[in-house]
Amino acid sequence: MTADAVRQLTEAIERMPLVDHHVHGMLPDPSDAELVDALTQAEHAASPADVFDSAQGFALRRHCAPLLGLEPFASPDDYLAARRALGSDEVARRLLRASGIAAHLVDDGHRPDLLMADERMARLADAPTHRVARLETIAETVLAQCASGSEFVERLGPALEAAEGDSVAFKTVAAHRCGLVLDPARPTDVDVRSAADAWFDEWRAHAASARPRLTDPTLTRHLIWWALEHGAVLQVHAGFGDADLVLEQANPARMQALVAATAGTGGRIAFLHCHPYVREAGWLAHVFPHVFLDVGLAVGVLGANADSVVRESLDLAPFSRVLFSTDAWGVPERVLLGARLWRIAAARVLGGYVTAHDWPADEALRVAEGIAWRNAERLYRRRFVTA
Repeated sequence: MTADAVRQLTEAIERMPLVDHHVHGMLPDPSDAELVDALTQAEHAASPADVFDSAQGFALRRHCAPLLGLEPFASPDDYLAARRALGSDEVARRLLRASGIAAHLVDDGHRPDLLMADERMARLADAPTHRVARLETIAETVLAQCASGSEFVERLGPALEAAEGDSVAFKTVAAHRCGLVLDPARPTDVDVRSAADAWFDEWRAHAASARPRLTDPTLTRHLIWWALEHGAVLQVHAGFGDADLVLEQANPARMQALVAATAGTGGRIAFLHCHPYVREAGWLAHVFPHVFLDVGLAVGVLGANADSVVRESLDLAPFSRVLFSTDAWGVPERVLLGARLWRIAAARVLGGYVTAHDWPADEALRVAEGIAWRNAERLYRRRFVTA
């Protein structure tokens, strides 16, 4: 009976819809080199050997190649040739739809100038997209249109309110800009105006022709407090990512004081990715009821080792506050791998609990469904999956 129950659990996880609560847009027509670059977090030009000869590369050849008409573990050269022959739209259509993702919550902040319109992505995926507004991008856009720091402060609030009405959540990349060791106090108006003046003066003095880049921790805290006091969901990048962050400063536990200070605001915090600090994020979710987490980016990169982070995400956090995401950027391979590898890892981890720890199979299925899509619907207070 246990073997049958695990088999049925595995089959149910394979079929269930997913809500990708954090993803980016897709490149419209990536070259071979752009595909390879999009499959790594490295800032240097990646080599195909580095990308394909990795846990992620093996997973790509195993799970993506058959969807392009190839045998599993087709060679990188054959894979790239098949991709070129099919064309980018057909590759995206096949991979995105095979992921079983019912809705994508799209972070609009990372190189949107390179990416296809969300409407095109939604059409190829046959799944709707919903906007996640990046706080730093909003602030940078406002500053670039201002003639002073004071004007920036006056225009920032209305810009945030407009973004709030057009999105399902906000996101901060403070981990990349100033680290997560942030003073927990809500900045005063004097603090904000002083920091705005300094940022504006620096921008005009050194790079007025370039796009402003927000790295100031006072303004970052102001944005975080604004979002949470308005009752929004705030996605927070934590753990590994691109090479421009200092990894130890991206540990979500570094943000503990600010998390505690904002517990009564009515807002909710969702730590994204978290690896290698998954247990730290789980502990924050354990002790603070407004904290959620996912292990999205890590699942697709770790390939056959994805079981480890999926299991860690269930160590301490209440199961109702663990979410699914892919954090895919640029290429649909990352979407497919994030979904496929999560399904495999979730079936192994939860199936193991049924086998080794006598969990009822229906309870394991309930936990899986929560992570797959139900928890996202509760967090964002929206219906994403239709019956």
